[in-house]
Amino acid sequence: MQLTPEQQEQVRQAKAAGQRRVHLRFTPEQRNAWQAAVEEELAAKDENIAHLRKVRAAAEQPGFFGDLRRAIVLSRRPAGELAQRIGVEPGLFTDFQAGEADLPSAALDRLVETLDLRLVQEIAR
Repeated sequence: MQLTPEQQEQVRQAKAAGQRRVHLRFTPEQRNAWQAAVEEELAAKDENIAHLRKVRAAAEQPGFFGDLRRAIVLSRRPAGELAQRIGVEPGLFTDFQAGEADLPSAALDRLVETLDLRLVQEIAR
């Protein structure tokens, strides 16, 4: 949301005074934009929560893909950044995280490298 020149000056003065917070009054247009953004966020809330539950469940799966998904979560790197680094569409990457899609083997290789992982084979006793 774009601040008015008066609001920008208030922020500048607050920063100069070392304040960490400033109280700004929204213009009617800003209030409408804020309310629209809140409504949009709330409309997607249930879908976002369902997706995060799928990601968590997929990361709890045993085996290589569960391990890889846990490593993605532990990396705390944005999905979009990782998707770009390994050369796949962000939607495909988030579907992979949720266990709803597979990544091409070349992308899996790049993901392992990007996350700085090593593959180790356990020898059964």
